[in-house]
Amino acid sequence: MKKCFLLLFCAALCCLGCGFLKIGSAAPEFSNGIWVKGKSFSLASVKGRKMAVILFWKPDHAGALGMQNFSRLAHQRHLTDKIAFAAVAQGTLKSVGNFPLIRQLGNIPLLIDTENKNIPLFLRKENRLPMAVIVGKDGKLLWRGNPGRIAVMLNTIEKGKYDQKKVTGDDEFNAVFTGMIAKSDFKGALALIDKELDRPGINASELVSLQVGIHYRRLNSAENAVKAIYAAQKKFPGRPEFYEMELKMLELGHMEKRVPEFYHRLTAIFKNQPNVLLKFVAFELNKPFDKLNPASVYTVARAAANAGAYKNKREKGRAMLYYAQSLYCIGRVDLACKVVEKSLKYLKGEKEYKQARDLGGYYRKLVDFSSKIKE
Repeated sequence: MKKCFLLLFCAALCCLGCGFLKIGSAAPEFSNGIWVKGKSFSLASVKGRKMAVILFWKPDHAGALGMQNFSRLAHQRHLTDKIAFAAVAQGTLKSVGNFPLIRQLGNIPLLIDTENKNIPLFLRKENRLPMAVIVGKDGKLLWRGNPGRIAVMLNTIEKGKYDQKKVTGDDEFNAVFTGMIAKSDFKGALALIDKELDRPGINASELVSLQVGIHYRRLNSAENAVKAIYAAQKKFPGRPEFYEMELKMLELGHMEKRVPEFYHRLTAIFKNQPNVLLKFVAFELNKPFDKLNPASVYTVARAAANAGAYKNKREKGRAMLYYAQSLYCIGRVDLACKVVEKSLKYLKGEKEYKQARDLGGYYRKLVDFSSKIKE
């Protein structure tokens, strides 16, 4: 969850920026450069037949992440029948050619923009690579943003839910925001996000992640970052992702003393959503032993096991199984045995049944063996 939170902030910041090419305008053709993989590519060659997805990147760590998202889609046959994929790299023939992950592109056309003449046609100078664009069959720019969101946007377009006004609004916000960050106008950037959060259809999680990141990483205030998350929880009630952000921020800001109150609040808010609670149980159980908080594990697992709104028997059984593991975690193996036995009747015929059965057998062995120790 920590890694996801940090990646969310970094990815959100990378997607910001609006090029001089406006959404809905005709996309330009590629200029000078060296095509080094696949065949040379032109937007004119697919106009009227396919949409085009183009990745702009450079050979660094962020570029590797962007390439992974891009290449995963570009090699899906059901997409290549209706979408053309191409990549444009910023750098020299040597720096790009020696980049280890370049092989992930396979035969996807790759243009090395040695003179940096192509990237400015689609992006603005404030942009941070990697970036991606989607060009419609009519040759017009439909979208520009973080490569991690290509699939989401393609799905939106395919379902006929593409809203040019919303995309344009996002793009305009991104341009202003990027300019403020470039000038270190963090106060202005935070005010801009507050205003943007009132606009219909926005990605609230991404915006709040940016807000939190500015407070914590730019202004060195974990306290204000947590306050921003509290505001988001109030503005968008019932959204689990904002509680995930809070927990991560409490850890990053060394505010562990607030964690018990956090879990007390969490179990009250999501008392009828066991799957949400189990996500936090799994997070706690996966911590290394020196970070494990038995009280937190028990509190949330018990709430999930006693939730009153299960979708089916499997969900109830999974909750009981996690509760048994939490009891084992706090040293009550005797109670864990009883709870795991109860979970078996709910998990019969489900994939978790064997796990529960084996876990129950192990717990019984522990109880039996420990009773024989007389030291």
